Amino acid sequence: MRRILSLAVAQLSCLAAVSLAAPKASFIPRYQEGTPLGMRCVALDPQDFRGQPIYRIEFDIETPNNGKEEGMIHRSWNEFQKFDKMLHSRWVFDNISDVVLPAEDSVESLHEYLQIAGQHESILISTELSDFLGINWSGQDLGFMSTLTEFMKVVIPQAYRAPEFPPEPPIFTTELDTITAPETPFEIYVYLMAFRARGHLSEYLEFFNSFLNTYPDFSGEDVSPPGHEVVTPPHFDQTYVHFLPGGYNNGHTVRISYLGKSKFNFLHEDLIREYILKYHGEKQPKRILDIGTGPGFSAFVLAELFPEAEVIAVDLAAPYIRMARQWQTLRNITNIKFYQANAEDLSFLESETFDIINYAYVLHEMPADNAKMIVDEMYRLLKSGGVMNGFEVPYVENIVERFFYIEFNTWGHHWDDNGEKGPEPYTEEYELGAQLSLYLEEVGFKDVQQIDYTYFESLFLATKS
Repeated sequence: MRRILSLAVAQLSCLAAVSLAAPKASFIPRYQEGTPLGMRCVALDPQDFRGQPIYRIEFDIETPNNGKEEGMIHRSWNEFQKFDKMLHSRWVFDNISDVVLPAEDSVESLHEYLQIAGQHESILISTELSDFLGINWSGQDLGFMSTLTEFMKVVIPQAYRAPEFPPEPPIFTTELDTITAPETPFEIYVYLMAFRARGHLSEYLEFFNSFLNTYPDFSGEDVSPPGHEVVTPPHFDQTYVHFLPGGYNNGHTVRISYLGKSKFNFLHEDLIREYILKYHGEKQPKRILDIGTGPGFSAFVLAELFPEAEVIAVDLAAPYIRMARQWQTLRNITNIKFYQANAEDLSFLESETFDIINYAYVLHEMPADNAKMIVDEMYRLLKSGGVMNGFEVPYVENIVERFFYIEFNTWGHHWDDNGEKGPEPYTEEYELGAQLSLYLEEVGFKDVQQIDYTYFESLFLATKS
């Protein structure tokens, strides 16, 4: 980054680093828990993804079951300076006057500094040292969008303590590893901190983008339907949701979105399966369309529940479709066809040929007119008696609550205004313009239902006359 971030970057400025020298294999740092026994600075490694030189620290910990483990973390000179300032400004550390940060950084001087610090029990057992070593925090206890209460922990620092130094970042060298590797604490941390970046979002996104650029980009073959030109609407490359730098067309964001399965309720395949069975389990569809499939969560569930059906899964972002096709091969599911396509124009698909059309978290991510065009296409493509199943942001009927909901999700900015925008910049368009429940009826759907699940999502059901 060109400069160190201010407040939140009191937490972000000291991010753990990875070497730009690409390893032969992906590096997936493991979560470690225990009490530090000692640490040593062993090397100055090449610059990290922010362009900063980083020191490699090795450490020993006693695990909760009385075992012993070794670990490693990278820290920059700026991080050492922050750590030292914390030690000497917090009352829990007394009689540590001998712990003096060297005037000039080097492997030898920082090693000696850590040796002296390690002689103080108050430092060894401290949260500050655990944070500095990147241990004792996994982020797995965060529920993100599971409930409003859990989300408050994400956006309010006082409600949930994030570590002052993040864990070690992963390095992915293959697309396969980005699909199969479990989420790392560092990735949870950077997603969490995006929601706390109000007031310095542009600087945070510069850092976030630098990290995402270490991911594979899922570039490659044309994945559009044969003979069909995919036209990308302007909004898709103008205002980005979920703080993703470059939006969904940036293939480096694919893994972060894939990891959303641990953050958004209806990206959990078990929950998708439960609700599809509850409302459609008795059906015997021959053809199913999954709109905005992303990495394919819903498509895989639909294909497994209805093995005799053909599932067509579309998404506007080609990198996500390439990832979904790789994941499909890994899962050996043969009754899905993944395509890049704009759901506003699915003219390559014949009218009235689908029994079920599903989508998840799609219509609230665009201007109202675009969302309505997708609803029109869904109506065209469904057979008479066919059903639409949408896992979507609620349409808030109470006008006062609706305006609060808009402010909460947009940070008070219209999607096409300059300035910092919240995680869901199109909420105003969705709530005031698309008004999904009303528009479904206007188009001609019958038996329209909105079944609320949480503050963040509802299930929308509708049947074509």
